Amino acid sequence: MEETTKATAAVPVEKGARLVKLLKAAERLVSCSVADILKQDFEVLFDVALSPNDLQSLQQMKTWMAATFADKAHKAQTEAMWDLQIADFLARLDMAEAPMAEEPLPEELVDTSMAVKESAGTHELQAKLQLLRKHLQQQELANQSQEKSIIALQDEIEAAHAKLDRDTSQLLAELCGSRNRPSWK
Repeated sequence: MEETTKATAAVPVEKGARLVKLLKAAERLVSCSVADILKQDFEVLFDVALSPNDLQSLQQMKTWMAATFADKAHKAQTEAMWDLQIADFLARLDMAEAPMAEEPLPEELVDTSMAVKESAGTHELQAKLQLLRKHLQQQELANQSQEKSIIALQDEIEAAHAKLDRDTSQLLAELCGSRNRPSWK
């Protein structure tokens, strides 16, 4: 175990690498959780409790729930990193592990708290954009499906109108024909 620790300690960690790794892991947590929400089959769970009309909007509700979760999770992560001063801690850790002869930290790593905020904001916007794109695709598919249903219903209505016209014409012809015939008593 001691040999492993010595070998690991000998390899210097690049400045800012921990922060980047932490941000990526935090984003993975949120995106995996959102993916889990979107994968859930709510139709099976709510089939008995919801009407067919409500079941149609279930996909939209699921997307809204995932977007809301992602938004709140990103905000909570950003607040936690800010409150706990994670960026400053990681910068101090990088400085403590850095050899003494190295040049001072670059300016972008000195004020890492702003970088964390900007990065978290960017990740948040990217996640929202991804969810909106997915929601747009799902909405387009739902619209296409609804359009096909409307066309099928219009065809049924036209067929019913044509049948009604034929039946009405036939009935009128029979009625008019029976008036013109002499009645034999």
